[in-house]
Amino acid sequence: MEYDPHYPTILPEFIALSFVFVLNILIPVSAIFAARRLKRRRWLPHTIAFLWVFFSPLTLAILTTPTMAPDEVGGPGDGFIVLPILWETPLVLVVYAIVLLGLRAKRQNVSAPHLSS
Repeated sequence: MEYDPHYPTILPEFIALSFVFVLNILIPVSAIFAARRLKRRRWLPHTIAFLWVFFSPLTLAILTTPTMAPDEVGGPGDGFIVLPILWETPLVLVVYAIVLLGLRAKRQNVSAPHLSS
């Protein structure tokens, strides 16, 4: 991927793709740690993380869409840069949900009194 100075973007495609890939992993992980430190509103970091991952393909498209003249039309392969993030998004969300459910089950097992016979 080469940066074309005649069609500037907010970030070069490779940097934007790498940036969004890394943030799709780091934001949910940091939300888990942040929610554990909070006493109230533990749902807020998870909501922000979910919204970031859910809208990350749109964010990537905005970061990598070149500025064009009003009469120009994009090429047939302009949207292909978003495909890796479209594949990563459901995978990250499913793993995030599984981890959250596992942590919740673990917390409920620890807080439940153990009955001994």
